[in-house]
Amino acid sequence: MLSASELAGPELIPPSPLERSRPLVRILFVLVAVLTLLASVSPASIAQTNAVSPEDAVLLTKVRQAGLWEMPSGMMAMQKGSPKVQAVGFAIMMDHGRLDVATRALSQKLNSPVPDQPSDEQRGWLLEEMNAPPGPSFDSVFANRLRAAHGQVFAILAQLRAGTRNDDVRAFATVGNQAVMRHMTMLESTGMVDYTALPAPAVSTTAAPVGQPLGLDSSQIAVVAALFLLVGGGLFYVLRQIKGNRSRARATRRPAAVRTGGSHG
Repeated sequence: MLSASELAGPELIPPSPLERSRPLVRILFVLVAVLTLLASVSPASIAQTNAVSPEDAVLLTKVRQAGLWEMPSGMMAMQKGSPKVQAVGFAIMMDHGRLDVATRALSQKLNSPVPDQPSDEQRGWLLEEMNAPPGPSFDSVFANRLRAAHGQVFAILAQLRAGTRNDDVRAFATVGNQAVMRHMTMLESTGMVDYTALPAPAVSTTAAPVGQPLGLDSSQIAVVAALFLLVGGGLFYVLRQIKGNRSRARATRRPAAVRTGGSHG
């Protein structure tokens, strides 16, 4: 009759510390390889430029012209408006005063000229405010003219902020957008804004073209492919290690059961 030790078969030798550390070493190797590939991507592919585009020039022009008519409009509001409109006009005038200083400074830095007069349309708005009687009539003209103008500038600034490649213009557009949003909120607080007269929002419902290219060059495609192989291979190896550990754990429990059965023989 076979002894219990013979029935149990050869004893499993537990893995050494070196063998246990091998999975961790291989995973670390994969991570180092991934980081090396990321570092090898050319900085030129993600570098930002300080060149001034025609769109950047439009942004400076729009903000400058907004201040050229809204500052005198705010002064008229302080003279002809109700107490609420007077406070709003003063706040808008002060905001545009500070914003105008920043606009002219950035214009000089980027060598991008800005106008020094409001547009013909803006002159017409100022004339309409001048001809409006003090009180509710002026309040309505002031609130609706400025709210409609701010809505147009807000949309333009958002588009230019999203697409500019210039760091200074991006920071400037952020400040300008915050100011425009603040002014729209103040004008709406007067209770005089006729929202039905505002232009309907233009929202594109066109789906993106199927198969539209990502615009990656050959070096970036090679890096993405290598990252996919490394990360995918590392994940596959980890899953194999987990499965192997579970198999060894089950194999370790089986001899004990055999020994127990052998003792009864």
